[in-house]
Amino acid sequence: MSPARVIDTHRLSTLAHEYERDMLQFLHDLSAVPRDESQWTERIAREVKREPFVETCADPEGGLLTRVGAGKHSILLLAQNDAAGVVAAVYAGRLIDELGMSDDFTLWLWARSPAQHSPVRDLRPECVLLAEPTNLCIQMREAAVEGLLSESHPLVQAAIANYETLFELPPIVSHAPSLRGPNGFPAIAFGAGDEGSVRHLLKAAQFYAAFPTTYVETLRHR
Repeated sequence: MSPARVIDTHRLSTLAHEYERDMLQFLHDLSAVPRDESQWTERIAREVKREPFVETCADPEGGLLTRVGAGKHSILLLAQNDAAGVVAAVYAGRLIDELGMSDDFTLWLWARSPAQHSPVRDLRPECVLLAEPTNLCIQMREAAVEGLLSESHPLVQAAIANYETLFELPPIVSHAPSLRGPNGFPAIAFGAGDEGSVRHLLKAAQFYAAFPTTYVETLRHR
């Protein structure tokens, strides 16, 4: 079964647009608070309580750690660089739950203030998806052993398939240095290019929501 048949892209897009007002309000609130550890995290925590996340806790390094699902394949969605990335990542959890897009994955969401650059601790994800402003381009980052990723890596293949399934266009894929992401894990970055772009925000949320399913399906077909 291909990712295109697993994901109902029309329902995903429709539901994401239904949440547009809530997402924009969350984005406005995040953009208005000082980006220190306490206020940033407190506002995110209030929003997360409305969503289907479990095991939500304050990270000792700062920020908030929570998850959706309890499957074998562990994926980390790290949102720390901008408000739009946090908003899209949080609402991806709601989209996954509302559409029943469960599979054999655990999606960890780690939301941190932009000032925090500590490495991932305790978590050992198979891969990392960095919610960063890339103008809806896929940026390949580091791998555990191989150095920079290539397009043959399952993480990159899943990201490309995910983009093509959702948006029916080939993505722009490039290499970029991993300045903020966790070292030692295969990682890609994807996100909106402009915090004021509603279209980018909604597409990023759809991409994050669909990615775990596409990643698991990609592994099954290798």
